[in-house]
Amino acid sequence: MKKSLVALAAIAFVGAASAQTSGSSVTLWGVVDAGISHYSMGPNSKTMFDTSGLSSSRLGFRGTEDLGGGMSANFWLEAAVLNGTGGAGGTVTGNGGVATSSFFSRRSTVSLAGNFGEIRLGRDYTPTFWSDTVFDPFGTIGPGAGSNITAGGQSGISYARASNSISYLWGFAPNATSAVGSGVYAQLMYAFAGNVSGTPDIGKYAGGRVGYANGPINVAVDYGETTTAPVAGATTTTSTLKSWDVAGSYNFGIANAMAHYGVNNADSNVAGDKFTHWGVGATINAGPGYVPISYNRIKQNNTTSDGADQWAVGYVYNLSKRTALYGTVSHISNKNNGTYTFSGGNGGGNPGLAATPGSSGTGYGIGLKTSF
Repeated sequence: MKKSLVALAAIAFVGAASAQTSGSSVTLWGVVDAGISHYSMGPNSKTMFDTSGLSSSRLGFRGTEDLGGGMSANFWLEAAVLNGTGGAGGTVTGNGGVATSSFFSRRSTVSLAGNFGEIRLGRDYTPTFWSDTVFDPFGTIGPGAGSNITAGGQSGISYARASNSISYLWGFAPNATSAVGSGVYAQLMYAFAGNVSGTPDIGKYAGGRVGYANGPINVAVDYGETTTAPVAGATTTTSTLKSWDVAGSYNFGIANAMAHYGVNNADSNVAGDKFTHWGVGATINAGPGYVPISYNRIKQNNTTSDGADQWAVGYVYNLSKRTALYGTVSHISNKNNGTYTFSGGNGGGNPGLAATPGSSGTGYGIGLKTSF
């Protein structure tokens, strides 16, 4: 009921905003994605309705006020939409590692932008997440998401987004996503744990990303640290997850090829805490659509070198600029005692199939996506 009231209030706000002056603008936008997927992992399988097989279903409100002198004030409120059930919002793991219900769980920011760049406050994407999704032909969505395995060792607190953060951005359009900038671009972020002094600062995040995008080329490097609950075997009250990536892509016209390499390291004094991952892929133009294809691999630094590899291929057929049909097939092979499985995203697409050590599984998905 509360979520419905929030949604109605937001829509009413947008209607009222239409009377603003030409120096301000408010936009209602969104994506609706639905499909059917089938997953298997070891002896278990599941056929299910999926709400984010190609793009995350979402509802958003964004606005800009021109302050003059090249400055603007901006806001962005974005909620996950589970159109299979009519649900919205999501669960966020924030301060102290506590999971809470959050309506605008995808992004909720306010910012000030100008010739100096942009200062942004609120819940936003972390710099260390973008290499996983920008340089993944499947964008960390659906059965083919490379993050099914490359997110190994990461923390759910701030893998994709961080709450209570302040960021500085350079090289991005005001109030844009922080995915890809123009020319030299950068993002620095600090997220507050909000803990009382003397208690563990679980949820604190600090990271940055620098990249260069011009014409067919896009390259980026990132580094971040997240304070988490102690990993298994640690003797401290908290653990620090250190992650870094280097990635790049080049558009040859007929195809956009991409690759990434990274390390997720929880605590250097605990055996098995380091996960090294890499992947290659491409989006290949094919008629009115394209073929995404990728291969990813991860290995853990424990005595048995546990890990997994995953290959994926699909086809996206564009019916228009806003609407597309799609299909994807993906296969995960766990190595040694690896237990990686399909994780889904955006609150959907997770079959909940646990993997036994060394098992393998396959995911299929077809669907329809439209945006407005």
